[in-house]
Amino acid sequence: MNKIPIISIIGRPNVGKSTLFNRIVGFRQAIVSKTPGTTRDKVFAEVEWDQKEFVLIDTAGLMLDFVACDEKEIDSAAQKQIDSALSESDLVLFVVDAKEGLNAEDKEVAKKIRKLEKRVVVAANKADTKSQEQLSEQFRAMGFDEVVAVSAITGRRTGDLLDLLTRDFPKLRAKDKTRIPRLAIVGRPNVGKSTLFNLLIGEEKSIVSDVPGTTRDSLKFKIEVGPKSDQTEIEVIDTAGFRRKGRIKQGIERFSVIRTIESIYKSDIVLLLMDASEGLTRGDAHLAELALDNKKSLIIALNKIDLSGADIKDLLRFPFITKQVRVAISAKEQSNVDLLICEIAKMAKNFKES
Repeated sequence: MNKIPIISIIGRPNVGKSTLFNRIVGFRQAIVSKTPGTTRDKVFAEVEWDQKEFVLIDTAGLMLDFVACDEKEIDSAAQKQIDSALSESDLVLFVVDAKEGLNAEDKEVAKKIRKLEKRVVVAANKADTKSQEQLSEQFRAMGFDEVVAVSAITGRRTGDLLDLLTRDFPKLRAKDKTRIPRLAIVGRPNVGKSTLFNLLIGEEKSIVSDVPGTTRDSLKFKIEVGPKSDQTEIEVIDTAGFRRKGRIKQGIERFSVIRTIESIYKSDIVLLLMDASEGLTRGDAHLAELALDNKKSLIIALNKIDLSGADIKDLLRFPFITKQVRVAISAKEQSNVDLLICEIAKMAKNFKES
C-alpha cells in the first residue's frame, strides 16, 4: 500500500465503537454516550502503532431500518457516510457486543460487509475479564476468521487487536515530523460550518442539514491550500455549533461545546463563521475573544451574504473585530470561497515560516 491504510470501525448502535476508537487513538476524541446514534459524522484520526501508521474512522451505528428514527433525514445521511467509509477503507473493524452475544442484527451487518470482499477483523467488545474471552468464539459463525475479544473500557487485549489489524501494514519511513498548521472552523449552530468544511476538503465528509446541532464531534481532514506552485498543507477541523453557557443542554450537546473550545485551544488559525443575514451576536464575539485571548490567528467569514442586504461594516459592531481579516462569502453558492482560501493560505504560510 503506497497510501496510508484506512480502517473503518463498523457495527450496530451502542456496541462500543466510539469507546474503542478513543482507546486506540489514545484520547477522548469521539463523543461517547449510551444514547444510540450519538456518532453521526465520520470521525478521523491518524494512529501510529509499532512504527506503522493508519487512518482510523469511527462511524455511526449501522441501522438497517429507519422507520423508528426520529430524525430520518440525518440518520439516513449518516448511513450513507458509513457506505462511503466502507468503500474507501482497506480494512474493516467490525465491533460486536460479547456480553449480548451474536444476534440477528450482527448477522445482517456481517452480510453487508461480506459483499465488500475486504479483510474484516471482528472485535468482540465488553469482554472485560479473561473468563469472558470465550464469549467471542460464537462470532466466528458469521464467517470471519479473525476474531479478538477486547474491552475498550479497560484496554484489555487492545494491543493484540492492533497487532492483528496492522499485521500487513508497512513500517514507517523516516519523515519530517514538522507539525502542520491547524485550522478550526467555529461558529454558532446552523451558520454553514459543515457546508464550508465539505467545500474546503472537496467532498462530503460532514453531514449537512438544516437541523441545528447535526455536527456533534469535531472532524479533522488534511488539505493543501494556496497556488499550485506554492501549496501549504493544513489540518482543517469542523466543530459542533457553539451556544452560550445558559443555552447549552446537558449531555451530548454539552460535550460538543467542550470539544469546540478544545479545538480552538489546539488550533493555530481560527475561522469564525458567522451568519451575515443575522449579523454579529455576543456568541460570535465570545468565540472571537476566546481565539484572540489564546493568541490564535483569526479569520472572520460572513456566510450567507447572498441572503443579506446589509453592508459588511454594519455587521461588525464590536471594535476589536474590525482589526481582523474579514471575508464575505456564500458557501452554498460557492461565492468568494477562493478569496477565503487565499487568506487561509497566507496565514498558514506565515505560521510555517515563523
